[in-house]
Amino acid sequence: MRRMTLVLAGLAALGLLALAGCTASTKLTSVWTEPGLQPNSLKKLMVIAVAQNPTIRRVFEDTFIAALKDQGVEAVASYSLVGDGPLDSARVVGAIRENGCDGVFISRVVDKQTVETYYPPTTTYAAPSPYYGNWYGYYSTGYSYTTSPGYTVQNQVVNIETNLYRVADVKLVWSALSESWLEQTGNPGGEIKPFVQQLVYSLGTSKVVGKSGKK
Repeated sequence: MRRMTLVLAGLAALGLLALAGCTASTKLTSVWTEPGLQPNSLKKLMVIAVAQNPTIRRVFEDTFIAALKDQGVEAVASYSLVGDGPLDSARVVGAIRENGCDGVFISRVVDKQTVETYYPPTTTYAAPSPYYGNWYGYYSTGYSYTTSPGYTVQNQVVNIETNLYRVADVKLVWSALSESWLEQTGNPGGEIKPFVQQLVYSLGTSKVVGKSGKK
């Protein structure tokens, strides 16, 4: 458990998806599973979102847990056991033991950058109404047209690493790297759901976590 303490202490100060009010296009760029890992060997997970913003952390952990439970996987949010704010590693380790968790999920941002995309001006042509009268009216009037100016859109591209550790020997058993393109919207936390859906799908495909059988 000492290695788990060091892992938690090292991650606690970092932020996760502190971009409330965004929608996301998310894809997993790489997934790794421990060679020879026994399928469905982990039964109960603690989910930790490494986030300075307590609201983002709560939304992420709740969304992740709901998605896991929909697949029959038992999980618990770290904030519900140890509260908000920076994680106290000793308290987290105690909560892991008390709640019988045999796996710990930790997600954190590993890279963030702004990408600008330029869209050039466009012109749309339309035949005028005299076109439907006679040929001379059409010839003398010509086509009408509308234009739209060029514009630039800024997107945040965020890379997030999610690791799953086995509590028994504190070894990394599963890891995924994701890339999310974020656009500003009026939906705080909207970037989290598609990200979680990708992770849970990949986790199920990898057969790392077993279903609890609870309803």
